[in-house]
Amino acid sequence: MKKSIVFFPVAIASTLVLASACSKDKNAESAAPAAKPASAIAAVSSGNPEEVIASVNGHKFLRKEMDEIVNIALKAQNVPAEQQKEAREFFEKQVTYSKIMKMILLDEVKKQNIVVTDEDRKKREGELAEQLKVQGKKLEDFFKQSPIGEAVARQEFADSIAINKLFDIKVPAPEVKADEIAKAIAEAKEANAKAEAANKNLGAEKAKAKEKIASLKKQLDGGADFAKLAQENSDCPSKAKGGDLGTFTRGQMVKPFEDAAFAQEIGKVGDIVETQFGFHLIKVTAKNPAVEAKDGKPGKPESVAASHILVKTPQAQAPRPVPTEEQVKKNLENQRRGTAIQQYIDGLKKAAKVETVFKDMGF
Repeated sequence: MKKSIVFFPVAIASTLVLASACSKDKNAESAAPAAKPASAIAAVSSGNPEEVIASVNGHKFLRKEMDEIVNIALKAQNVPAEQQKEAREFFEKQVTYSKIMKMILLDEVKKQNIVVTDEDRKKREGELAEQLKVQGKKLEDFFKQSPIGEAVARQEFADSIAINKLFDIKVPAPEVKADEIAKAIAEAKEANAKAEAANKNLGAEKAKAKEKIASLKKQLDGGADFAKLAQENSDCPSKAKGGDLGTFTRGQMVKPFEDAAFAQEIGKVGDIVETQFGFHLIKVTAKNPAVEAKDGKPGKPESVAASHILVKTPQAQAPRPVPTEEQVKKNLENQRRGTAIQQYIDGLKKAAKVETVFKDMGF
């Protein structure tokens, strides 16, 4: 099964370990909640660089280590000054969770006596180089230009190889049966057949929608209540408010709708308007002229307040390529392996002795 590589970006504070190949193998990550507090660890607000932020099976993660990573993350994200405090709190938890998970997994690597060989490293480097090639990047530049520094980036990469190897050894390849593959392919063919049948009926469905909107227009011309008809007939969520769309400026609605709304008289229902969504009846309830900026006050663009009734028309459905047996097999393997790896990680989390200053992390 082809592998893809993603490292432990603890330094970027975004994801956790990722190790495996399969697209669903964002395996090492859960929602990053925070672990139960331990009396032996000081409060996170102390600011002491030697403060123990987390302890995993006796291994410590210090505030100075966390701060270094968080500072890189804040700089990389260009966080505005007024948002620094909130962003820092978020990144501190994310970084700590990632570090805890990495420590748990590397502890298990050591217990299993897993050694990364030159062959392992070259294989992973080749896979990463292929991924970077698509982005027009080179492997060496990837490491040299890393915001966490080349040495740290290479170590993170080496750690991810070891963790991938752990998963390869401890999580067996999932079984995919021939009848499961056949079923998936049959379902894809059936979906395409339904789409083709629906497409053949588009003309009749559109005619039916046009007939309905014309009937509603006739009722409105005869004095029917717009809001009531919208509530009973519109296919837009705005029907709950009698079709009221509120106020909008140019550029906020699709062009045919916008043109009609800005051209209509207040209080009158215009002619039927067709857009890619279907047929509309529009009632303009107010018009607000543009206001120029003056005396330090910002200007306002021209706007319109309107309600509408929408009768949707069906859209053509494009058939999707029917997957090959090999594609189905790989997709199912990826899904199942991702689930199995997550279960394996959950077991390691449960068995590990974790302490951290952050609450509700789920350890």
